[in-house]
Amino acid sequence: MAIYIINNNLIEEHAPFFSPKSRSYRYGDGFFESCKLSDSRILQLPLHADRIRKSALLLKLNLPNWWDEISWETSVLKACKDAKITSARIRLTIFRDSDGLYTPTDSNVCLVTEINEETGIGPYQWNETGLNIGTYKELVKNSNYTSTLKTCSALIYTLAGLYAKEHGLDDVVIFNEYGRPCESVSSNIFVVKGEFLLTPPISEYCIDGVMRKVIMQLADAYGYSLQERPISEIDLSASEEIFTTSATRGINWVADYQGKKLKNTVSRVLYDQLVKSI
Repeated sequence: MAIYIINNNLIEEHAPFFSPKSRSYRYGDGFFESCKLSDSRILQLPLHADRIRKSALLLKLNLPNWWDEISWETSVLKACKDAKITSARIRLTIFRDSDGLYTPTDSNVCLVTEINEETGIGPYQWNETGLNIGTYKELVKNSNYTSTLKTCSALIYTLAGLYAKEHGLDDVVIFNEYGRPCESVSSNIFVVKGEFLLTPPISEYCIDGVMRKVIMQLADAYGYSLQERPISEIDLSASEEIFTTSATRGINWVADYQGKKLKNTVSRVLYDQLVKSI
């Protein structure tokens, strides 16, 4: 079941609401935020709200005066309560709603909230069998500040996802212009190597992930030697563990990287602590 809220208006799932002139459709002129609803609340809402405001500022989009995270959550929870939904994946898309070709006439926005009901026990599910992942090098991430945002221009992730599907993989590692691993199709990446837990810094042009922040805080709180530094293919090949993180799926451990079998000791501990912290 899916629910859609356009600005503050609830609409039917199959009702048309986009114009062919939409700048999101024509130019990818906007960004989106993916969140998790569990037990009738949006998880990590303050972190999501901070990223929404940062993304709007960097993309020169004017959030309306009536929008704030509390009123937005209230409208989402009301819609979910009316539909008897307690667990869902939420996507908020914010795009420039104006005329003009490449240059817009103004920077007012339209907000589209999509609520997709999910089933399952608990906020996140542990992936028992682990992921089978490889690498994707047909395209690389550009080195500019928009690469750290979840913009509506997501072609590299689409093509990387198709590559993974064509090669029978669950996910692939994406590289930046420096030839270094920075993330996967829809997640940030962490590597356990010796006594260290490694993850690429934002300066490597990975997505500035909400769950990435949460896991870094948990790792620090529980005494792991966390290093936020560039990683290499050698780091991946020499790792004891690899896991990915996202706001909607939590932690997913990698069982197989390029044919190498991996453990899940640290990822399981952090997953358990994540669930306890919610």
